[in-house]
Amino acid sequence: MQRIACRLRFFADNQPMNMTISKHPITLISVLWIMSSVSSFVSAEDQAANSEATSQAASTDQPAEAPQPSPERPRVEPQPRTSLLADLSNDLLDPETQIMPLSAGEDSFDAFYRDRSGAILHGGIIFFPDDRTHPTWPIILNPLRIGLTDYGWATLAIPLPAPVTADNPIRTLPSLTAIKTTPAETSEENINADTPGTAEPSTPAEIKTAEEQKIPQSSDRYKRIMQRGITAVQALQQKQIDRIVLVGAGSGATWATALATNLQGQTNIKLLMIDAEQSNDISAPTLLTLIPELTITTLDLYSAAPKIFNNSYAQQPELRVKEARRHSMNNYHQSRLPKIATTLSGQPWLVRYTRGLLETYIIKAEEENPVPSSTPAPQINQQPGSPQPQPAGNKNQTPI
Repeated sequence: MQRIACRLRFFADNQPMNMTISKHPITLISVLWIMSSVSSFVSAEDQAANSEATSQAASTDQPAEAPQPSPERPRVEPQPRTSLLADLSNDLLDPETQIMPLSAGEDSFDAFYRDRSGAILHGGIIFFPDDRTHPTWPIILNPLRIGLTDYGWATLAIPLPAPVTADNPIRTLPSLTAIKTTPAETSEENINADTPGTAEPSTPAEIKTAEEQKIPQSSDRYKRIMQRGITAVQALQQKQIDRIVLVGAGSGATWATALATNLQGQTNIKLLMIDAEQSNDISAPTLLTLIPELTITTLDLYSAAPKIFNNSYAQQPELRVKEARRHSMNNYHQSRLPKIATTLSGQPWLVRYTRGLLETYIIKAEEENPVPSSTPAPQINQQPGSPQPQPAGNKNQTPI
């Protein structure tokens, strides 16, 4: 707009002097009106620019308001095992598997139950998975859980709580002692300026070792697993299943053996261990010390140790069978599996082989030597004064 005003003024100044008002009155009036309107518009723009600059200067002089901090959200600890079990419960590919919600006191969990497919019922099998796997692990557990139902066995796989392993020792640097320099005399200051002084050792009371600061670990996993196992036994007994086989794979054999030692003599319990390992949980009992306590039929299946494992792992099956022979355990039977048993292609063979062992050492053995009727498994969190079932055989065995 300023350019237009300048051009109009230039046009007015360059008009010839001999132009008279009488000849061109309309032209002169139009030029004067345009010049007046342009000048007023330019002055309005200048006022708007000045007001905008003034407002910006005032805004810069005022301190900016600090943004209000958003409320802190509490950190939620991730629970991968719980999420995994929830996914398994929601996305089961086997339509014949039932999700059986069970409660062991305040501990609630979902078990995976599958009924027998035929008319003959031989008993029920409870699976204890390895601490590093889950109840539907594709090697050993899930094939046996599904395949044995075709041969008259009802199966129930229970999840185990997350293990609590011992913490690694804390690495600490050596404690540094404070060095105290003694002031030199004025005459010897230049000579002994670089001489270090005597060190003042710190007292032992001021130094706290890492072991003293470390909070002691605790785990109630043993109690929780025993309660879950008893709850699973009760669930099968409510379905009129009296013969029960506890199957533990990997470190799950530690917990299956512990439950068998607590329930033997009270219920018709058998034990099957597959590639048994010692659990690393801080509350887990020692598997080798539990072997001599077994008085029931025990089947121990193991495969060749992979090359990545050390010699101590490969020696565990030999140590178990020596412990059984030392205590004259006639009901203890150990067998080595071929390498194909730990592969996906060898799972059908493992199902048939396990079925043959169960028929030979459990079904036919009980037909030759009938087992007395068992009492129900002990209840959990009973009211004070409620009667407890008494063991049928071992009187020294106390219910959990």
